[in-house]
Amino acid sequence: MKIATFKPSLIACLIVLLAAALPYGDNGEPKVAPRTQFKIPLAKIAVTFNNSTNKYDQVRINFDDAEAYIIAPGDDMLSKKGGESTTYRELQQNSYQLSDFEAKTISRVCRTLISALEEYETILKNEAWGKALYLDSYFPRFLRGFHVMMCAAKESPEALPRAALVSEDEYDNSENSPKSDARIKMWRTEQDRIMKLRIASKELASQIKLWQKNELNDPKRDPEISASGNFERTFTAFVKNYFGYVK
Repeated sequence: MKIATFKPSLIACLIVLLAAALPYGDNGEPKVAPRTQFKIPLAKIAVTFNNSTNKYDQVRINFDDAEAYIIAPGDDMLSKKGGESTTYRELQQNSYQLSDFEAKTISRVCRTLISALEEYETILKNEAWGKALYLDSYFPRFLRGFHVMMCAAKESPEALPRAALVSEDEYDNSENSPKSDARIKMWRTEQDRIMKLRIASKELASQIKLWQKNELNDPKRDPEISASGNFERTFTAFVKNYFGYVK
């Protein structure tokens, strides 16, 4: 019987090919596609959760400066570097309305969201999947934080549709989460998903600008009248398309 033999170079080649086909790395962790890092334009939103009441206590918002903008059910606060802070009191009977502090803070958060949406649409257009994966490390957490921020500002769990609340199961606190790989793969393989996302991102950016103009940035706004209806609709549609909740 003739025994087959393999040259060392062929064996090495086979090992490389086999390793590339495996879904897990040497450390047992799921393999992830390469990320392309860039400056994420989103505000940082952190939600403080109270385990005893099973509700959030406050939403802390940071931009590139050293100040922290805190929106909570009830009084809000601006915390400056060095420990100085300013409290913005709210009457209980008016807590469902956006105060001037809340409107200005939310508008500033919206400006970062508009920048992210414009960047995101360009990423999809250019099929820059490395940047899409990197952005996805931050975007789901931001979208969830935005939802909670609005609920805290209006002191209502219905401030934005519940269908637009991103589940914490959708993301990990990691820049190399396999959940991002699975999501971008879903976009690329589902028919028309990329086009729907591009349209949804453009429409959401447009509606945010109108909401800013008609309510958030209007010094003469009537606090009893909300102009966020179209924003709420487009925000929900964007979230549903982003996470594949709709076909």
